[in-house]
Amino acid sequence: MAVAEVPLQQAAPTSAAAPTALRQLRRYFLALAAASLAAFVLSVENRFTLGGLFSFPLQVDWLPPMSADRWLYSFVLHQQDPLFAACGGSESIEDYRILYWWEWLRRLSLVVLTAVTLTGLVAGAITPAWRFTLPRLIGLIALAALFAVAGSAVERIVSYLPALSRYNVGQYRHAADVIFASVALAGVFASVVRPPQPPTAPRTVNRTGWLWSALIVLDIGFGALVSARDGAKVWPTWPGYANGAFPPLEQLAAYSPPWLNLAWNPYTIQLVHRALSDALWIAALAYLGWALWRNAAAARNALMMFALTSAQMAAGVATLWLKVPAALSIAHQIGGVVLLAWAFASLRPNATLRPSPA
Repeated sequence: MAVAEVPLQQAAPTSAAAPTALRQLRRYFLALAAASLAAFVLSVENRFTLGGLFSFPLQVDWLPPMSADRWLYSFVLHQQDPLFAACGGSESIEDYRILYWWEWLRRLSLVVLTAVTLTGLVAGAITPAWRFTLPRLIGLIALAALFAVAGSAVERIVSYLPALSRYNVGQYRHAADVIFASVALAGVFASVVRPPQPPTAPRTVNRTGWLWSALIVLDIGFGALVSARDGAKVWPTWPGYANGAFPPLEQLAAYSPPWLNLAWNPYTIQLVHRALSDALWIAALAYLGWALWRNAAAARNALMMFALTSAQMAAGVATLWLKVPAALSIAHQIGGVVLLAWAFASLRPNATLRPSPA
């Protein structure tokens, strides 16, 4: 029932969005998706180098060192940085190389993402056949702009709440970054599945689809809090909770006021994240059953929603069982983005999720 109003129908292409233009748009959004995904992994969901050695970004040059002597010279300069001593001063030159390349690639991904985005804006501005893509691109840029300021805004807001300002507020900034970046990345992925097309009829509001998308975004936010608070370590089991089938109540209400448990208590945060994921999976299963029984046109979309939700659940369970490996954690986060992208692509009723063949 997530997107019950969204049957997959074959829609005839309009003259303004001919198959050739749709193929060109899909190629462009594929390039934008690749650049966005690289920036997302290297900047937002970096779980490989942020574990202690990479608490602060390194100073890197446009051209990295190309010889052993240059690497040694760069490492010596790095050791003279006060941040090196503040972080323990235990980093080896091999670690330094890994961290250097990671930061260099992160900055390169942002440059490439900016260049690809500007290319789309210029093409939409000067090419009449692409002009209808400008609202989609401008909306994605607005999300990226909100991502740039959301973390700082959340920190300022939290600082005015006495119950929260007593603790480290970095996890709230991380959650805001992940939410806005995930929504923007999902919007790019959805544009690959369904490139923007000129409006041909008044659009109706798909309330069920928007509710489904909002629940996925909420689940992504609690997943980010689980990561920031190391919530996966408190109950590394599934389907039970440590040694019991139900979570101990005293662990879920350890902080006062009670609402603080939703924002700080790792036990409560993991429970909410798991409950939301379970609810999404049950809803996807129910929607699939309804589509197979009453609406054959929606069965394909329902099957895809159920498959993506099941894959996301499986990745989350494996992340718990395997003690949160970095690669699997990133795959789990990207799976949530893909699920949200499919929900976005299904929002407009009576539209096909695949362009008509030429």
